[in-house]
Amino acid sequence: MRGWAWLTGWMAAIALAPMAGAQDLPGAQGPTQAQRLSAEQIVIRVMQHDAQRRTALAEYASLRTYRMHYHGPLGEREAQMSVRMEFYAPDRKRFTVISESGSTIFCHQVLRKLMEGEEEGALEANRLRSMLSPANYRVKLLGEDLLSGESAWVLEVTPVAENKFSYKGKVWVSKDDYAIMRIVGSPAKNPSWLMGSSSFDYRYARSGEFWLPQRNDTLSHLRIGGEIRLAVDYGQYRIVAAGLDGNVPASNLRAAKVAQKAVPGLAVSLP
Repeated sequence: MRGWAWLTGWMAAIALAPMAGAQDLPGAQGPTQAQRLSAEQIVIRVMQHDAQRRTALAEYASLRTYRMHYHGPLGEREAQMSVRMEFYAPDRKRFTVISESGSTIFCHQVLRKLMEGEEEGALEANRLRSMLSPANYRVKLLGEDLLSGESAWVLEVTPVAENKFSYKGKVWVSKDDYAIMRIVGSPAKNPSWLMGSSSFDYRYARSGEFWLPQRNDTLSHLRIGGEIRLAVDYGQYRIVAAGLDGNVPASNLRAAKVAQKAVPGLAVSLP
């Protein structure tokens, strides 16, 4: 079961924090000019917004639901856990199990291991190893798509070097604000002799000024027979943005910026 640690390792490294809106980034290009960007230029813009989001985010938390289902030679097995996840900038995550049910082995040897892997993946060194960048991935622009009513570029990505935090597949990037909206793929490196093949579909959604993980669905086929399905619902978020002189709720971030521009030197601390 240790092979499952790859899953949240790379997820945490990529989704450590959300993408901030393009309208806040100096020099952001309009839609007409942005349409002519190459795959490499799109990735650079994603990195720029990633850097901005790190400055803008102080912490966030949500109540997640993990669900696992095994079907194979051992019959049917299920497990479910409700977990409170808290992130504190720059790279600390804390998990608190609220409830669990079903297979004790899955709860303790798989789901809890996933959380440990995500804590490890959140560390700065591991994030840099797997973040979407020209240094880590070869990228190719496949075309455009409409995702949840938003226009997006579709990139094909393959890692320059394979490690337990890297992946290969397709990435959807918002044409509006250069945020990663969806990742569909598989781990670049087989994490365990037990795993035959694995694939995932990882979706993000806007939450106020930020983008955060919304849902993850993973299917793994085992060499000994059978398959395991994992679904993670990330729930509703409580987000605290990094204030100009302290922290403010993310819902008030734009108002805080406007207020400080209007009154130079104002220390913003909104409820």
